[in-house]
Amino acid sequence: MPALLALAMGLWGAGRLSLWRDEAITSEIARRSVPDILRCARHIDAVHAAYYLFMHGVVQVFGTGELALRLPSIAALAATAAGVTVLGRRIVSGAAGLVAGVICAGAPFASHYAHEARSYSLVAALTVWLTVLLVDLAERGSPRRYAAYGAGIALLGLVHLFALLILPAHLVTLLMTRRTRTMLRRWSAASAGALVAVSPLIALAATQRNALDWLTRPGWRDVRFLAESFTGPRIVAYVLGAAMAVGLATARRRGPIGVQALAVPWLLLPAAVLLLASQFHPVFTGRYVIGSLPAMALLAAAGLARLPYRAWVVPLVAMAVLVAPLHVEQRRPENWWDDLRGAAAIVEREARPGDAIVFVTADRRSIAEAYPDAFRGLHDVTLRRTPAQAGNFGGTEFAPAEIDRRVAGAAATRVWLLEGPWRMPSLAPRDRAKVDVLQRHFRQAGAWRVRGITLSLFQREKVRPPMQHPRPGGVSSP
Repeated sequence: MPALLALAMGLWGAGRLSLWRDEAITSEIARRSVPDILRCARHIDAVHAAYYLFMHGVVQVFGTGELALRLPSIAALAATAAGVTVLGRRIVSGAAGLVAGVICAGAPFASHYAHEARSYSLVAALTVWLTVLLVDLAERGSPRRYAAYGAGIALLGLVHLFALLILPAHLVTLLMTRRTRTMLRRWSAASAGALVAVSPLIALAATQRNALDWLTRPGWRDVRFLAESFTGPRIVAYVLGAAMAVGLATARRRGPIGVQALAVPWLLLPAAVLLLASQFHPVFTGRYVIGSLPAMALLAAAGLARLPYRAWVVPLVAMAVLVAPLHVEQRRPENWWDDLRGAAAIVEREARPGDAIVFVTADRRSIAEAYPDAFRGLHDVTLRRTPAQAGNFGGTEFAPAEIDRRVAGAAATRVWLLEGPWRMPSLAPRDRAKVDVLQRHFRQAGAWRVRGITLSLFQREKVRPPMQHPRPGGVSSP
């Protein structure tokens, strides 16, 4: 039942939302051939290469519509709710499993990432089911199960490297429950094998760490924001916090691993490691620890399940009423990250055959790759090599002097400029060359702004013909 609820929550409104810039990159790279995806991984975004390869198969079957691209994330939310239900039933009670699954399925943070064509929902699903497998190992470990656990950890690392922080959490769980030396030795061997398997990706990702330069050093405000993201509105946070406190104090162990030993390290350790590391080199953002959300649901469910027979329905219904407005708001297109579909619709409506287009910055070109029909017929005048050929997101552009020459000498009388919501005060030389040549040789004939995108249409200045003098005899030249 929680899986079906999660599926319904994921499907609700998923097709109404435009792709945003990160999803546009998913759409654009997933369309490439497998060799092109691997070549891109050598230059940029290696940590998502496995996800792009997976999505390559998805688009071959379902296409590149918004809903089609988000289907794997929606299915992953359902798998996450199912997994946490199984965990709750195994280590606490049937009621706790049901409540944990419902909390997870109804969490706004979870359904938000179910609506993104990115890897984060898959991370949550894999993390939950690997934790189910950990409980299996504690009950009846076998070489086949340890091998499956190691393979699963390797797959999790390929999907997102930071998700490997579940390993120290699992280790703390095993130490807290005083597992046998034999189990610890076998678990360590399986985990080490997984780390060796993903070590080439770790080494490659270390050379691309500038991809995280947009992150800033987190503080207490970020910790509070993460807690609110997991729980929802403040009153819901109080209810869940009280339930977690009760679960910590009163939940009884059912099986070899108790909910406290499992959920507390799982909930706290990944975020704590990233927050601490970010004091030296920022690597933290909330979605990187989405795999810990089920631990919150599990711990809260352990507390709510201590209520008298089925009395837990009352707080669940109350929380559902309280988070409903947040779910509605998050599904409104006007509240989404970017309106790339709106920008594409403007180009499709206003552009004429033979128009040229320039992008500031080059990676904004992914919008045209995500919605190619709207941009068909426009001449990308500054592009030297396509993104697929260059193995990156924005392609390779000409040098600034050549950009100036090509735009000024283009046959097109109209040029579109597609850029972010605001122009940076200091642009890179290539981008500065684009803006300068448009301002020198063209006049702005129109401007449109949607969320995340500004579109400007430039019309070539008409050159006045030289003044002509009348010919002898008083007859003017035609």
